[in-house]
Amino acid sequence: MIRTEAVKLTLIAGMAYKQKLQAGGAGITILTPDDRAVFTINKRDGTCVPYGTVNGEIFKSNIINEALELTKGLPYKRMGKITKVYDDIHCDETAPDLETEDDKTEIDVVASKEYKEVIAQYTDKNDRFSYQLMNKGLIQFAARSSIVRRKLIENEEVDNIVRYVVKSKAADLARNRGMGEDMLTAFIDTFDSMNTRSAFKELNAYLRGRMSRSRG
Repeated sequence: MIRTEAVKLTLIAGMAYKQKLQAGGAGITILTPDDRAVFTINKRDGTCVPYGTVNGEIFKSNIINEALELTKGLPYKRMGKITKVYDDIHCDETAPDLETEDDKTEIDVVASKEYKEVIAQYTDKNDRFSYQLMNKGLIQFAARSSIVRRKLIENEEVDNIVRYVVKSKAADLARNRGMGEDMLTAFIDTFDSMNTRSAFKELNAYLRGRMSRSRG
């Protein structure tokens, strides 16, 4: 199973983690000693939609929002499924190797050297992954790159330039030749799904700004 570490909630006796959903995309799972709820996360506005049956009397909006806030920025890992939560907020979980076949594509991403190096490089002093640090590093790389400069002059699609920058920076950090296109797409999707907005929003805005200035 691909999920973040579980965090303890303060509004109810329970815990929560963010996970990859078998149907695609990311979700938030909230568990109490007696109940469980899963929500999908809309990447456009960050809202949560029930994924299956949810007890609205227990899992209210303020609890969902707390779960989202506490798990925001946590990296995904290959971990076991939590099967039981106790009143003192400890839990039982399965072994990681009991995951389903549907998770295999995601495992390739989080087990990759590129993913591990990016997480390590842009984890802040509070031991939380920082999108701000990552985008700052990517923007610095783009600002120095003659290839990015050429792509901007040639009016190449910004999304394609973002892919080039992410791939090149990840390859530098991992000290290898870089990812194939399918792996790169999965890599970007994984970081996007860790947040309620595009993980590379600042990089995208920087490149669009440079392209607009070059046209002017």
